[in-house]
Amino acid sequence: MPIQQMELVDSQFFIPPMLLSSLIHYAEQQQWSYQSWFENNHLNIDQIINNQGFVHFSDICNVFQHAIHDTQQPNLGLLLGSNEGQVAMGILGFAMQACKNVAEAMQTALHYHPISGSVLDLAVHIQTDYCEVEVFERYPNGALNSLNAVFCDEIFASMITCLNMMLGDHQQLICLELSYDGSAYLADYQRIFNCPIQFNCARNLIRFNKTILSRTLKNYSPANYQTAIKICDSAFDQFKQINQPSLVKVLQHLIASHLPERFDMQQAAQHFHLSERHLRRLLINEGANFQLIKQQVLADKAKNLLNENYTISEISHILGFSELREFRRAFKKWTGYSPTTYKQIESDKIQKEKI
Repeated sequence: MPIQQMELVDSQFFIPPMLLSSLIHYAEQQQWSYQSWFENNHLNIDQIINNQGFVHFSDICNVFQHAIHDTQQPNLGLLLGSNEGQVAMGILGFAMQACKNVAEAMQTALHYHPISGSVLDLAVHIQTDYCEVEVFERYPNGALNSLNAVFCDEIFASMITCLNMMLGDHQQLICLELSYDGSAYLADYQRIFNCPIQFNCARNLIRFNKTILSRTLKNYSPANYQTAIKICDSAFDQFKQINQPSLVKVLQHLIASHLPERFDMQQAAQHFHLSERHLRRLLINEGANFQLIKQQVLADKAKNLLNENYTISEISHILGFSELREFRRAFKKWTGYSPTTYKQIESDKIQKEKI
């Protein structure tokens, strides 16, 4: 079971600019001309460099798309995480280093990671012999698309950079599992993680020997931790204030993050400490219906997975359908097409746009 899982969904997708700041710093080291990446987004580069304010999620995606296109570096996430990971964490990284042990640092990272500029969410699962950190999309509509791999690479590589800073040498990594194919950059993965790498898996996760949790950090300092946490609390309050989630957005996130389990109305009411009747009234006030929200989440997830070339059987399993024919029937109800026909139509659209 997860120790803790962020259940904050921001309706406006505003994020601290640390990721873009790291990108600029790395570009300057590589002597890349980066100004054009920001031109169409009306972003203040000086503010980004100083990690001031917030940037829109879509602006981050646009900048990264331009950067990858110009530099021809599809492995940009690995490069950033392994070279800029500690810098990108900012005050959160300082707080983590001041923790007593890895377990405390991990809990701190889980709670405060949105202020580090991450566009992904985290969950930690503790098993008998190992612990694993899973990374997944914060937004249930699959908005990351092709950049999912870049952002996953960045956060996993940043984890290793931070661990190396906190512990020095360590051999507790068991494996890295990724939902995409990064085999073209296998040498980079092996250099950074130094453990077995598996591609095209069901989830994105990094697995450690459980003994790592009890290891004491070399810069442990209760005084520094308390100072850093006060700043983290202030930054986190600002983050939550600018991203005030609607009830519908939170439910979308809960439904998507519990897949393949079917998150139902009763669980939703318990989550908000409300009666089902009260929750239903609140949804009506927002012009929403729980079952329609659930079906829309499943439909959006299914369409995105199809576009990412998952098989129909894999999608059916990920969405929690007990039978493949049940999924096919639901998909046709959502879109008017069978999964195969829908995928062909979308493929034809892309080809026409290229022409």
